Amino acid sequence: MHCTKELTRCALGLLAGILLVSAIQGCAVIGPSSLSRGRAAYAEVIAETNAEQSLATLVRVRYGAPWSLLAVSSVTAQVRFNANTRAEFGIGPDANFAGALVPLSGGVAYDENPTISYLPVQGDKHLRQLLSPIPAELLVPIINSFLDTENSLALLVTNMNAIPNPAFMTTPEAARDDRFNQVTGLMGTLSRAGALRFVESGTKEEAGFSLWLHDYAPAYRQQVNDLLALLNVDAATSDEDIFLEVISSPHARGARTLSIQTRSVYDLGQIGAAAVDVPEADRLARLTTEYPKPGLAGGKITIRRAQERPRDAVAAARFRDWWYYIDGSDANTKWFFRIFEALLSARLADTAEGARVAPVLSVPVGR
Repeated sequence: MHCTKELTRCALGLLAGILLVSAIQGCAVIGPSSLSRGRAAYAEVIAETNAEQSLATLVRVRYGAPWSLLAVSSVTAQVRFNANTRAEFGIGPDANFAGALVPLSGGVAYDENPTISYLPVQGDKHLRQLLSPIPAELLVPIINSFLDTENSLALLVTNMNAIPNPAFMTTPEAARDDRFNQVTGLMGTLSRAGALRFVESGTKEEAGFSLWLHDYAPAYRQQVNDLLALLNVDAATSDEDIFLEVISSPHARGARTLSIQTRSVYDLGQIGAAAVDVPEADRLARLTTEYPKPGLAGGKITIRRAQERPRDAVAAARFRDWWYYIDGSDANTKWFFRIFEALLSARLADTAEGARVAPVLSVPVGR
């Protein structure tokens, strides 16, 4: 009987050791798993709150209300693990401790304490970033990356070879001028056919961009000639590749140049603010800013409102007892908001880079 008890206690001791090793190994497993879960969760929350901040900015601009922006400068998460095991053994007759002992117990405790740092975006650099025209270095990749060339040009470009594309129709003449719509339509057709693309040009020291028309004959020769005519560029004498240098200065008639003036992020904000569906009572009370009829860029977008947060919204922000949101089924508004938010985030990142004059707000979040 004594040997049996000793063997049992030895076996329990061995199991206790195994449990301790398993707990320690469990920490090694939980570590990478927590990184996987935590990184995805933080990325999702940052993306969601960035979208909410961008949308709230558009709504507040429509109401003429003050607004400010916070950039997430860092996320620091401290993860702690605590493994423990316990074994209880009795000495003496079994009757002395029968039913009073827990032979083996153990566990692993997991604790995560993130700290998020925000940087208020302000100052003259931030203002210049918002008001400055979108540079060609950002414009060209956006146009080349999106399949919808027409809408990209209509949203981001305000003038092309002296053909205006106003954000709002402030005059009857502007409403009747359809040339920009024709130009973007032809560019979209040629782009989808693989005959038009913006490419890098120039030298290493002075890099630039050109509009490249290629492989268009014979199927799309007429569209190319129509496009060149609208842009006041001399027609091609053969089926050669055509390069129109992208410039910011005025276009000289006949020259193979494409003069492009772009909107600023602030301009895009005005277009988005005009698309906010505000309550009629607020409009009649003059609580909101009134905008003229939208141009090509804003005519297809609507930022909706509802009493309750919609389940299918891709972004939502609460203001004055209403939920303003981007409808998940509204492709045009989703596309506009995606570009606006991307450019706003890029401007915020440029402003925040290396800037530590403004105070950094760090918020510990217990979990």
